[in-house]
Amino acid sequence: MVKMHGRVTPRRVVVWLLVAGLVLMLVMLGYRVWRVWRAARPLIERLDTVQALAADPAAVNPASVGPMVRQTHAELLMLRDEARPFLTVASHLGWVPRVGADLQALPLLLDTAVDLTGAGQAVMEGMEPLLHVLSADQAVEVGDPLPLVMQTLADARPQLHVAQALLERAVQRQAEIDVARLSSRLARLVEMLDRALPLAQAGAEAALMAPDLLGDSGPRTYLLMAQNNDELRPTGGFITGAGRLTVDAGDIAEFSFSDSYKVDDLGKPYDEPPAPLYEYMLSELWLFRDANWSPDFPTSARKAIELYTYGQGVELDGVIAFDQQGAARIIGALGPFTVAGWDDPVTGKSFVGMVRQAWNPGSEGVTREWARTRKDFLGTLAQAVLERVRQQPETVNWVGLGQALWHTLEERHLLIYVEEPAAALWLHEQGWDGALRPVQSDYLMAVDANLGFNKVNPNVVQMLEYHITLHADGSGTATLDVNYRHIGQESNIVCDQRGVYQKGERITYESLMEGCYWNYLRVYAPEGSRLRAASPHPVPGDYLLPDRGTTGQAEVLPGELGKTVFAQFFVVEYGQELTAHFEYDLPPVAQTSDGRWRYQLLIQKQPGTDRPPVSLVVRLPPDAELLSAVPSPRRIEGTDVTFALELDTDVAVDVIYE
Repeated sequence: MVKMHGRVTPRRVVVWLLVAGLVLMLVMLGYRVWRVWRAARPLIERLDTVQALAADPAAVNPASVGPMVRQTHAELLMLRDEARPFLTVASHLGWVPRVGADLQALPLLLDTAVDLTGAGQAVMEGMEPLLHVLSADQAVEVGDPLPLVMQTLADARPQLHVAQALLERAVQRQAEIDVARLSSRLARLVEMLDRALPLAQAGAEAALMAPDLLGDSGPRTYLLMAQNNDELRPTGGFITGAGRLTVDAGDIAEFSFSDSYKVDDLGKPYDEPPAPLYEYMLSELWLFRDANWSPDFPTSARKAIELYTYGQGVELDGVIAFDQQGAARIIGALGPFTVAGWDDPVTGKSFVGMVRQAWNPGSEGVTREWARTRKDFLGTLAQAVLERVRQQPETVNWVGLGQALWHTLEERHLLIYVEEPAAALWLHEQGWDGALRPVQSDYLMAVDANLGFNKVNPNVVQMLEYHITLHADGSGTATLDVNYRHIGQESNIVCDQRGVYQKGERITYESLMEGCYWNYLRVYAPEGSRLRAASPHPVPGDYLLPDRGTTGQAEVLPGELGKTVFAQFFVVEYGQELTAHFEYDLPPVAQTSDGRWRYQLLIQKQPGTDRPPVSLVVRLPPDAELLSAVPSPRRIEGTDVTFALELDTDVAVDVIYE
């Protein structure tokens, strides 16, 4: 039988067709992969640029951001289109070991990136008239930029609404991602987006509200309060200066600034002040300069509006309060500039020292003229800042200024209250209105008020130690130590409240910083807390202006805005230490769900303070097991979870155990 070589059988045809089909599929797949890579490559190359800008936002040139956002958005759309088949498959690969969660999240992350860049593109299109003014490498003559800002924001409302909708969709997509299953690298990216998205939403909302706040629908008048945190008071410092700013259609129609003592009309009757101001300072009238007695800034702002209107006959729409650190940060972002009557340029670093020096009496010493004009420099300085922004906008680093404002608000050196409900709600949601924060769990705020007629707070270092023992039912027992260390280096300093302003011609700002610390401390705890014990700190009568001593016992004040309040007056002697010690029972501050317990604590920072450290120990119930803690504990020993915190802003602690 002869074999037939080279004969093509049906079976071989099928095999060849299968091989050819497979090769063709591989070629097509390879081509598709190449196209995806081609679409992704520019984005990968731009990643370094974006990371560099994120690390140094002050170096951003606003004029270059718009084109970059538009290009990135177009490239992301192309990438999503090219990768669509792979993304469809990836969404069903959650079962794959180790990388399944990352693969499953990729479609949502890419859609989120498209929405975010789309929102950015919409914002940039609406803000285009401003970009050439904000550009760091152009000097554009536009005159006063504020009307342009207001008009641009008003005209950009359609684009801002588009951005708002895209951001909302991005938030919804982010909520679908199970962060706990992601790889650590991708989880960090998602967490970064989780932090950035609320800020972006807040920015869009602010831009939509800004035209009305700038007088688009009618004039708005705001009270400016300069608070001196060298003399600490509940919302940031003694109210040393008061200004008035009226904006109409984005234009500054009126601007003035003067000594806070000039606000009151003493020809009219005034109410009695809060009891401690009378008991320890003999203040008989509640005047404007003491308006900020409540640590809840909206409450104090409303009191300031009431007293300012009573004294000046001017209706107000809101209050903007700032302390020395806030002003220094903003001036630092504006860059060096000259002030009439001052020898050297003002910078962020020199500002506080120059202000203290400007307060000092001249060669003639303390005179009535000095007392009447000692704060006139505040108005001169404020005018210089305003003129820098209005007349030389091309010299301002606007990105750096925005960054400085954000940090100042976050760190509570700048507080804003407005009476317009939507804007007030927005400020409250950001925590920028200085309100006492509502909580459902544990809460702590220590509030100091310097009642010594002096400026000693730079020489007083505060530290908090808070220990809480949680019980099986979720309630707790708290121990709080508020430690004060006076770091003054002078000698022969006597604690005499009456002698502070009896220094004759020798009085200087620096001399007011060298003294004892007369302090009224209030501790705000969750509603329902019960004081068990507190260390007494008696004050001798010869330390006080009223010439009568105190027992130094702590007291429980009427509740305020859902908080229980403990209070104590004491004197920290020059160069010495004092610890105010409180022990109290807490209501249920831990809640249970699905067999797990969750303890949360909000420590609210007093405005005007400078990063006081907090040592926190959370003792879990016996035999409890810690499951997670945010922020990361410094130490875990048995059921004791120890945190080392710093109050650069409000701090939230979250502990989960079973």
